[in-house]
Amino acid sequence: MRTAVLIPAYQAAAHLGEVLLRLEALPAAERHSDVLVVDDGSRDATGEVARRFGARVHTFAGNRGKGHALLAGFELLRHHDAVITLDADGQHPPESVPGFIRAAVAGADLVLGSRMRDGEMPIHRRFANGFSSGWATWLAGQRVSDSQCGFRLYRRALLQATPITPGRYEVESEVVVRAARLGFRIAEVAIPTVYGEEQSQIRMFRDVPRIFGTLARLTLEGFWPPAVMRHAAADVARRGAAVRSAP
Repeated sequence: MRTAVLIPAYQAAAHLGEVLLRLEALPAAERHSDVLVVDDGSRDATGEVARRFGARVHTFAGNRGKGHALLAGFELLRHHDAVITLDADGQHPPESVPGFIRAAVAGADLVLGSRMRDGEMPIHRRFANGFSSGWATWLAGQRVSDSQCGFRLYRRALLQATPITPGRYEVESEVVVRAARLGFRIAEVAIPTVYGEEQSQIRMFRDVPRIFGTLARLTLEGFWPPAVMRHAAADVARRGAAVRSAP
């Protein structure tokens, strides 16, 4: 399986270099020849740091949001079988990457990092994460322990089939629910909960309402699927029928 690493980054110069070094330090068999950093309009040296440590860089002129950065990266990495995403701030340990690949090889289409909601996670984040993850689990019909963790592996078939609305952090909740509804298999990998001196870019009064609003929209979609989901479901069913009928 040909995998690439995608790192959406905003104002991440202080921590990005260490993340890239730790990716490079993985055993040769677990390294990735294509590491792409999408610089989401940073005003610091994020892009320069990424290039210095050997990553390919795609830069937005201004800040557009994590969802836009992910979609741009998925398109640029479209020739790979799977894309692993992790954050640039050091909260996602690159040493956990092999576990994601093993879960995909075992048959998962979407592999989610799952953090413990313990004392390492700020209390307001624990509440919001627990509530949104429970809601996403109900909507997806599959276990989603950590709906907002950006440490993930996406198989190419899932990215090609699942409609994704450009946005900010709410994109990660949408893709989980929509992929599950299209029949893709979700697996989880336990990862450490790391909160150090880095500052999360999630804003409680901007991004959390957007995430909950997206989950509310997805709830309604369960009763009245939009045209994009009806077409996606038909395409997935057609591809499945073609595979089953192949000699």
